[in-house]
Amino acid sequence: MTSFFQYYQIKIPGLLLLFFLLPLFFEADANAEKPVPLSMDIPHGRLTLVQAQQMALKASPRVAEMLARIQEAQAVCEQARASLWPTLSVHAGHDWQNLSMQPDWSPEVRMDESFKHFNTGVQLNWLLFDGFSRQASILGAKAGTQAAKDVANDVCRLLAESVAGAYYQAQLAAEGMQIARQNSLFNRNLELDAEKRSRAGAIPLAEYLNFSVKSLQAENNFLKARRYYSVVCIMLAKLLALPEPRLDREMYPMEGEPIETLAKLPQLKDELAYAMTHRPDLHALDATETALVQKKRSDKGQYYPKVYIHGNYDYDQYNNYGTIDQEEHGSAIGLSLDWELFNGGQRSAKISETQAKLMQLKRQRDQKILEIQAALEQALVRADSTRAVYQRERYTLTLVQQIRDHVERSYRVGTTTLTRLNEAQTDLVTIQAAVATSRITYLQQLESLRAASGRILEGIQ
Repeated sequence: MTSFFQYYQIKIPGLLLLFFLLPLFFEADANAEKPVPLSMDIPHGRLTLVQAQQMALKASPRVAEMLARIQEAQAVCEQARASLWPTLSVHAGHDWQNLSMQPDWSPEVRMDESFKHFNTGVQLNWLLFDGFSRQASILGAKAGTQAAKDVANDVCRLLAESVAGAYYQAQLAAEGMQIARQNSLFNRNLELDAEKRSRAGAIPLAEYLNFSVKSLQAENNFLKARRYYSVVCIMLAKLLALPEPRLDREMYPMEGEPIETLAKLPQLKDELAYAMTHRPDLHALDATETALVQKKRSDKGQYYPKVYIHGNYDYDQYNNYGTIDQEEHGSAIGLSLDWELFNGGQRSAKISETQAKLMQLKRQRDQKILEIQAALEQALVRADSTRAVYQRERYTLTLVQQIRDHVERSYRVGTTTLTRLNEAQTDLVTIQAAVATSRITYLQQLESLRAASGRILEGIQ
């Protein structure tokens, strides 16, 4: 067992070190300089949420990528349409030949000549019937183009929701700066009054210093809120695809305003019905399903024969062909049929593959509907709860403001204590922050609800 002496023999060196360092700490605190008064400018701009969302949709590289995919899908559709037309080709050639020939029907004749051969011609091929595979391919390509457009719209929907989140976070940070500034000004005014009273000996020095401490704490809260505001503005600038990760003064979000009239929240069934007909990701799944159905139809067309019409015109010219020059002209037109009767089960396997993809897509659509319904329910519950909280906190703010004003008047005439005034001011700052938070959260939940139903794209596209 460790003895009492052994224990303190180990601890004494550390205590001695702390004993000698304490005067240094106190000396450093005594020499600390008073901070320069902080400029508390609130960075409000003119940028509205709709303007921010429109700018993001216009400049986002992700949206530009989706537009390029739409162009790709349209090009695929044009390729499918091209199969309806005939193909026309021209060929030409010029060669030099060395011919050695001894016909069986004339053994005494032997030819050994070098001559020139020129050939040119035109050839036409036109697929007349292929079991309606071409029509199915064209319809499938059109559905693919529509799916690309719907995916692009869904990217816009998610981007608009992200912009709204960053925008409201910036407004919330600005609200925090505003509250900190008001708190600092309140304590600065009391500090000036307390300084005079302290010099006159009416109040102790500690009471005067209390307001200095409270004001400095408010300035620190302002700096923290400004730092968060700067970070959020960098995120917002990134979403807006600006060349530099910062916002100009004019592009700062507008000052948030109290919500005077709280609109009634929509019903779940109405929002779900709207989402079923307007959500771009659901439309993309439907278009993809149409494309797969047409692919299956195209695969079935492989069981049918293919009928072609073909024609050609050829011209041949032979120079130094023996002792003569020779020209030949020829043309032909006709029908041909190509019917693949057996290919090892490849056609049926393709059809089974497409059918399996259709089943997967159906399950994906069912899952997507469940996700949309859950997102709508959650957004409505959160919006309703936050709405109720905001109503009560806004009313509470009016009461706390009256209490703080009453306590301040009582303190100035000397009928209440400094502690009570600090409590009242702290309560006011706390409820102001709570009101700002609940208001911004309520607006964010409304945007989440609009994003879940697809209404968020209204008015910004």
